[in-house]
Amino acid sequence: MSLPSLHKQPAWFGTVMGTGAIAILFNLQADEFESTFLEVIAVTLLWIASLVAIALWPRYLKRLQSRHELHEEVGDPNHGAMLATLPAGLLVLAIGWGSIGPKTLPTPLALWIAGILVVLGAFVAIGFSAYWASTISRREVGLERVNGGWLIPVVMNLLVPVAIVPFVEYFPEHAAPLLAIGFGFLGVGALLFLAIFALLVIRIATQVPLPSAMAPSLWIPLAPAGIFGVALIRLTQAAEETNFVGEDAVFIAAAVASMGIGFGIWWAIFAFVDLRRSHMQGGIPFHLGWWGFVFPVAAMALSIARVEQVIDSADIVAVLASAVAVGVWAYVAFRTILAVAKHRKQG
Repeated sequence: MSLPSLHKQPAWFGTVMGTGAIAILFNLQADEFESTFLEVIAVTLLWIASLVAIALWPRYLKRLQSRHELHEEVGDPNHGAMLATLPAGLLVLAIGWGSIGPKTLPTPLALWIAGILVVLGAFVAIGFSAYWASTISRREVGLERVNGGWLIPVVMNLLVPVAIVPFVEYFPEHAAPLLAIGFGFLGVGALLFLAIFALLVIRIATQVPLPSAMAPSLWIPLAPAGIFGVALIRLTQAAEETNFVGEDAVFIAAAVASMGIGFGIWWAIFAFVDLRRSHMQGGIPFHLGWWGFVFPVAAMALSIARVEQVIDSADIVAVLASAVAVGVWAYVAFRTILAVAKHRKQG
């Protein structure tokens, strides 16, 4: 399978998604252990992710100069869905600025930044996902071309509810419409996930194995499995704080999130076996799709941490999951820096 050049790859905003998710993970653990050190790391990573997003923005704006080329790129079954990392990255930053932002800027300013990001990200997310689905459905795409990257336009819709929660808490008088919007996006993401995931399972069961270059995409189902649980818990907690539901609803949400975690762990084992196969058959060439390892693992770690907070259990599992996520992020970030340095040296 041919890959676009490093400069033209559509998954660049995956770096923002992954780094932002790790920042949120550090912030969650900082609050859990009341650690100033972890809080500083969270703030630093949030600023890094934000600066990277600003630097990458022109790469995506340039695509609007040629609508025909953009249409062809969106319709590419292998790489088109990767463009969804842009709105997904914006929504991850919105979550970060809504939760971590008040620790580095005045709360009203941090919420203004988060608000702009969530509105922009939500509009682009819903628009792109519909446009991508329409484009793909009008092409003769064989089942063998389906891959885990097709879930990215689904994952980003699940991020909107999490990004909305700080506004529910800060503006309780507007809780009802905000919660309705949050649950609406949760429904979009959950139902589309079931549809696309069914295609992916059928493709895996009936077609030849995914090309080695596409192996990272097999880890992407962990993302909706984790984010759905986080979104459900956070929305329910916000609804409880604004007296729309009782405390029992939060535990029910944690139970549903635990089901997602169980599925995610099983799928991670399955994906790891496939990853080993790809490694033994010649390895996986590095490309920006490797960030498909980072965000899904971070999403599962966030879900595990949220569930452990609700059920008030030992923190060891959440700490171990967080350590794995940070390790994956550090390795992929290092490989990305090496690839960029090599590309500039050759150029």
